[in-house]
Amino acid sequence: MANYEGIATMYLTMPMAAQALPVLGSCTVSDKKISLKFPLTNVSFDLPEAPREGARDMEFKMAGAKGDMTLVISYKSDLRGFVGSGKQDGANVLTFVFYRPDSPLNHLKAL
Repeated sequence: MANYEGIATMYLTMPMAAQALPVLGSCTVSDKKISLKFPLTNVSFDLPEAPREGARDMEFKMAGAKGDMTLVISYKSDLRGFVGSGKQDGANVLTFVFYRPDSPLNHLKAL
């Protein structure tokens, strides 16, 4: 079972603003369970399969309060980590990066 950690960004939309407000959070993955933690909320869900380095991209849908969200997770060999995004109505609502705890990317958490 591979464990990963990383950072995540949730894009909040404000009713009176045309743009989304990015909120930085953290990301952890344990087997098929991913948890995204933000100052105001937490999001956890099961992935269709455990992430594997070098495996094909994962794309799946999740039902949410505002409709379906399409999530895509890809392994990036040059980073030796995974990059994911969640889109709803064509707009990014979540982005995240996760990697092994001993990766140099762990310095991103200092952002």
